Amino acid sequence: MANLTYDILWREAMLGLLDQMEAENPEDPALAPKTFGEWACAYVKYVQVFKKLERAYDQTVHPQKRLDMRGALEACMGRMLEVKHWLVKLNRGLDFPSLDDVLVDMKLTPDVLELPCPAYFREERAKELEDRNKFLAALADKYTVSGLAEPGPLPELAPLPEEEAIVLIQANERGRQARERAQTMRTFKRQRQLEDRRARSGVVLTQEKAAIKIQAGVRGLLTRRHVHTTAQEELQFIGMKPKSAVAGELDPQALQQLTVLRRKDIQKQRLGEYEEAVVNLKSKVRDAEGQAMRETVQDKINAWFLENRDPETGEYPDFPDDTDAGSKVILNPPLPPPPPAPAADGKKGAKKAPEKPKGKGKGKGEAVEEKKEETVSSVFVSDLEAAVKVFAEKWQEHPEGANALAQKHEGELVRQELRPLVFEEVRLQVDDEMRILLQNLKDMVEAERAAKSGKKGKAKKGKKGKKAKKGKEAKGKGKKKKDPTADRSLESLYAELVSNGIIRPCPPRPLQDYLGTVNLLGSVLQAQGLIPDPSCAQMRQVLTQYCIYPLASHYCHLKAPLIRSVLLYGAPSTGKTSLCQAVAHAAGANFFDLSPRNTDAKYPGKAVALMIHMVCISFTVCTWAARYNSWLLINLTPKGVVFSFPCCLSLFVLLFQQCPARIILLCCCMSRSVM
Repeated sequence: MANLTYDILWREAMLGLLDQMEAENPEDPALAPKTFGEWACAYVKYVQVFKKLERAYDQTVHPQKRLDMRGALEACMGRMLEVKHWLVKLNRGLDFPSLDDVLVDMKLTPDVLELPCPAYFREERAKELEDRNKFLAALADKYTVSGLAEPGPLPELAPLPEEEAIVLIQANERGRQARERAQTMRTFKRQRQLEDRRARSGVVLTQEKAAIKIQAGVRGLLTRRHVHTTAQEELQFIGMKPKSAVAGELDPQALQQLTVLRRKDIQKQRLGEYEEAVVNLKSKVRDAEGQAMRETVQDKINAWFLENRDPETGEYPDFPDDTDAGSKVILNPPLPPPPPAPAADGKKGAKKAPEKPKGKGKGKGEAVEEKKEETVSSVFVSDLEAAVKVFAEKWQEHPEGANALAQKHEGELVRQELRPLVFEEVRLQVDDEMRILLQNLKDMVEAERAAKSGKKGKAKKGKKGKKAKKGKEAKGKGKKKKDPTADRSLESLYAELVSNGIIRPCPPRPLQDYLGTVNLLGSVLQAQGLIPDPSCAQMRQVLTQYCIYPLASHYCHLKAPLIRSVLLYGAPSTGKTSLCQAVAHAAGANFFDLSPRNTDAKYPGKAVALMIHMVCISFTVCTWAARYNSWLLINLTPKGVVFSFPCCLSLFVLLFQQCPARIILLCCCMSRSVM
């Protein structure tokens, strides 16, 4: 596709974000979304905008556009997660809200809710992942460790006895012969009926009439074929049908894949040119405008020295420290506080005390009224507003001109982005110089004062460093636990886990391989008071939102609502391990196999603590991959995973009593895995 296609997608997405923010914050607060249905519509619109931004960011070539798209994409991703968590709260805490009725009202198909895994999750770490996979493959070959056991072929059936085999062959052969005889009799009967019809009509079919009938049939066949071919060509011309495959030409899907790869190569080339231009233009901006920036900062600081100098003693003010933003306070002084509003009764400073409720304990109703109403979190709203503002200021009316085809970086925009960076560097240099100058001025004032009084000026002694506090706080901390692996490198710990089969190569399994669609009657069941089982499509969506996005996006991990633990349960061979492999592959994470069958007798006794310690140091994602058990857990923490395999439900509850996060239960209720 052309570059204009992705520019249009970006524009549509930003307009959709603007409309959605206006709908959530209308001028009349009564029109803001409050009910589950209204927030469900908002969630669907955020999903649509997110998919447009993801597609545009993946294929846009212009490096500066990609930077601004990235900010909008991650902000939209975080806002989508915020709205999803709010939907869960409105849905009585159920993590699988049924949105089929909302889709019907919005005239949308269920595939709108399918969430993509952005390609940049793995592309930006391609070199790192490639090196890790090579290292893991080398260790696996060295210690003869295979990947996770895949489901084997179906067991072969026992051979049939000779008598039963002969009976089956005879039955099949008799059936075949009977079908052949029936077909022959059907043809013969049709021919007899045709001859009887001719005899009753009394029309003699001459050779000439027979030729005319044959010609009419052939001409009708040729005409119908021509009309059909013309209709197909017209459908292809107006784009309602793909072109038929021609020998020697590539398949349209294969051609599209080649186009995607070609655009990826152009992306890398344009990004390299942009990074090189940033370095070159930064030095040019510093040489051309650095001196003017330096003089501007120096003049303002000198004026600040004179304005704040004590007229009686001649003392100069202290220069702000770096912790107080340095000369930023001088260049951009804070605004003065607004004057107090005059009192209504004309008395200055008179404040009317708030009326206190008379009596004590008026009832539970007042306590409920005083409690603040809980609302949806809005951490990402400011980021969305900033992304829309950047788009409107930089790109909405930006003329492409001759760069519409090449899509190279814009030199003037690069200079505008670099000027604040260069100004900050110059300001820090000037701050250091002005601190020295101010100290010299203070020494001169002190020397003049000492000369007038006839005494030698004594240099001030610096402040002594504060001694460390010794008291109850230091005693209360206690000794830290000794690290049993302090003398070992991360590579050696990783190699030991690989040699014991705990870290295994994870197959490249996409989440879309877990086939299945949505439950189109979920809202009907919920209206009747029933809780429907999650569908396969809902499983994919929840794992993408709760596991892949927070793991792969550091921005969302820090700011979005975090689900630390996800528990998959279901019958054997229903796709639990395959789903975890898909999560680890999409997030570019390690996969740890801590099933009892795998760890049994490898770390006996107290050595289990050593194994857990090594895993906690090494992991990014961890799973209990128990092929013949019905529990499997993905535990997501800010550092990674803290876990133990729950052999039974009571042990599971015991292990996670200290876990502060909510645990999501995902039911794999299929009879057989489809991955």
